[in-house]
Amino acid sequence: MNGYRIVWEDTPKMREVELFVEYTLSTDSVQIDAIRPTKVTFLDAETKQPIRSVGVHTDMGRKILTEAYLADRSTETALEDEIHSHVIVREDSTVPQIAV
Repeated sequence: MNGYRIVWEDTPKMREVELFVEYTLSTDSVQIDAIRPTKVTFLDAETKQPIRSVGVHTDMGRKILTEAYLADRSTETALEDEIHSHVIVREDSTVPQIAV
Protein backbone atom coordinates (compact mmCIF):
# COMPACT_ATOMS: atom_id res chain seq x y z
CA MET A 1 0.00 0.00 0.00
CA ASN A 2 1.29 3.42 -0.99
CA GLY A 3 0.16 6.93 -0.20
CA TYR A 4 -0.25 10.17 -2.12
CA ARG A 5 -0.97 13.49 -0.39
CA ILE A 6 -3.18 16.12 -2.04
CA VAL A 7 -4.06 19.60 -0.83
CA TRP A 8 -7.25 20.65 -2.61
CA GLU A 9 -7.94 24.39 -2.69
CA ASP A 10 -11.73 24.71 -2.50
CA THR A 11 -11.75 28.41 -3.37
CA PRO A 12 -15.54 29.01 -3.40
CA LYS A 13 -15.78 27.73 0.18
CA MET A 14 -12.55 29.43 1.31
CA ARG A 15 -10.90 26.25 2.54
CA GLU A 16 -8.10 23.85 1.83
CA VAL A 17 -8.73 20.15 2.27
CA GLU A 18 -5.86 17.76 2.86
CA LEU A 19 -6.53 14.30 1.40
CA PHE A 20 -4.52 11.11 1.62
CA VAL A 21 -4.97 8.69 -1.28
CA GLU A 22 -4.09 5.06 -0.58
CA TYR A 23 -3.21 3.16 -3.74
CA THR A 24 -1.73 -0.08 -5.01
CA LEU A 25 0.92 0.11 -7.71
CA SER A 26 1.38 -2.63 -10.28
CA THR A 27 3.91 -2.61 -13.11
CA ASP A 28 1.96 -0.25 -15.33
CA SER A 29 -1.09 0.95 -13.43
CA VAL A 30 -2.38 2.45 -10.21
CA GLN A 31 -5.46 1.24 -8.35
CA ILE A 32 -7.05 3.66 -5.89
CA ASP A 33 -7.89 1.83 -2.66
CA ALA A 34 -9.19 4.76 -0.61
CA ILE A 35 -9.38 8.54 -0.54
CA ARG A 36 -9.25 9.83 3.01
CA PRO A 37 -9.64 13.54 3.82
CA THR A 38 -7.64 14.25 6.96
CA LYS A 39 -7.78 18.00 7.61
CA VAL A 40 -9.73 21.11 6.60
CA THR A 41 -8.12 24.53 6.88
CA PHE A 42 -10.45 27.52 6.71
CA LEU A 43 -9.14 30.69 5.08
CA ASP A 44 -9.89 34.35 5.75
CA ALA A 45 -11.94 35.77 2.86
CA GLU A 46 -9.86 38.95 2.59
CA THR A 47 -6.32 37.85 3.38
CA LYS A 48 -6.59 34.25 2.16
CA GLN A 49 -4.57 33.28 5.23
CA PRO A 50 -5.46 30.26 7.41
CA ILE A 51 -7.86 31.01 10.26
CA ARG A 52 -8.12 27.54 11.79
CA SER A 53 -7.78 23.87 10.95
CA VAL A 54 -9.90 20.92 11.99
CA GLY A 55 -9.40 17.20 11.57
CA VAL A 56 -11.86 15.04 9.67
CA HIS A 57 -12.98 12.33 12.09
CA THR A 58 -16.32 11.00 10.87
CA ASP A 59 -17.18 8.66 8.01
CA MET A 60 -19.85 11.07 6.77
CA GLY A 61 -17.40 14.00 6.79
CA ARG A 62 -14.88 11.95 4.81
CA LYS A 63 -17.57 10.88 2.35
CA ILE A 64 -18.87 14.42 1.76
CA LEU A 65 -15.38 15.88 1.28
CA THR A 66 -14.27 13.04 -1.01
CA GLU A 67 -17.35 13.45 -3.20
CA ALA A 68 -16.86 17.23 -3.34
CA TYR A 69 -13.18 16.81 -4.28
CA LEU A 70 -13.92 14.32 -7.05
CA ALA A 71 -16.75 16.50 -8.41
CA ASP A 72 -14.48 19.56 -8.43
CA ARG A 73 -11.54 17.96 -10.26
CA SER A 74 -11.26 20.18 -13.31
CA THR A 75 -8.55 18.18 -15.02
CA GLU A 76 -9.18 15.60 -17.68
CA THR A 77 -6.41 13.47 -16.17
CA ALA A 78 -7.74 10.63 -14.05
CA LEU A 79 -6.48 10.52 -10.47
CA GLU A 80 -4.87 7.13 -11.18
CA ASP A 81 -2.93 8.63 -14.11
CA GLU A 82 -1.87 11.65 -12.04
CA ILE A 83 -0.47 9.39 -9.32
CA HIS A 84 1.20 7.08 -11.86
CA SER A 85 2.94 10.07 -13.49
CA HIS A 86 4.09 11.29 -10.07
CA VAL A 87 5.51 7.86 -9.23
CA ILE A 88 7.42 7.68 -12.54
CA VAL A 89 8.92 11.15 -12.04
CA ARG A 90 9.88 10.31 -8.45
CA GLU A 91 11.54 7.06 -9.52
CA ASP A 92 13.45 8.81 -12.31
CA SER A 93 14.75 11.48 -9.93
CA THR A 94 15.91 9.01 -7.27
CA VAL A 95 18.40 7.05 -9.33
CA PRO A 96 21.11 5.98 -6.88
CA GLN A 97 24.59 7.40 -7.31
CA ILE A 98 27.36 4.79 -7.58
CA ALA A 99 30.64 5.76 -6.00
CA VAL A 100 33.72 4.60 -7.88
